Amino acid sequence: MPDSTLILIGFLSDFGDENILWPLMALISLTLILQGRYRIFLQYSILILLVFGITLILKLCFEACGRFPGQSLYSPSGHTAGMTFVYGGVAVLFSRSLRMWLAVAFGVALLAGCARIVLHVHSFAEVSVGASVGLLGVLFLILARKNELRTSSGTAWSKRPIVFLIIGGLVLTIGLHGLRSPAETWLEYFSHQFVAPFMRCPATQSAFQQPHHNDTEK
Repeated sequence: MPDSTLILIGFLSDFGDENILWPLMALISLTLILQGRYRIFLQYSILILLVFGITLILKLCFEACGRFPGQSLYSPSGHTAGMTFVYGGVAVLFSRSLRMWLAVAFGVALLAGCARIVLHVHSFAEVSVGASVGLLGVLFLILARKNELRTSSGTAWSKRPIVFLIIGGLVLTIGLHGLRSPAETWLEYFSHQFVAPFMRCPATQSAFQQPHHNDTEK
């Protein structure tokens, strides 16, 4: 594959880094508050903890014993899970079309997963797990959104904060794009050091040494 194509894929994949996703979720939450949509803001906040909490637990468990030859599932893709939930969630929260919700969520999951595979930072199994976690969060958000649309609070919110979300989102992505979080490296190290003893892992040198920093794997 040409280097220019890989650079473009890497550029798009970087929109799934925590340095962008967490500020963007904070901006989305603030927009919901400004719109007076307090109930779905609370539900969205719970789902954030659910999606990223599940991803965290899966990573800690699967990474604990280190990498072994032929292993297809080592680190579930946090990029794929996060991008699917956050960008798919934007469509759910700020549009009224079920087709739009599903198209965006599945489209982002597919594109994010393929990007991670092409960049050789995750296997098919790892992006499949990540996509499943992200889509699970989107599914619960769809249920919350449908309930909101059945009430008056789902039809009366102001469109003005949407402009704030768009402008703020553009500023965040331009300012933070390319800044990669080191969280993955330390998460892997924590898993090897503190979770592995509870997983009955075979003691190998590679499993317990401090991992080398990898900016792209997540």
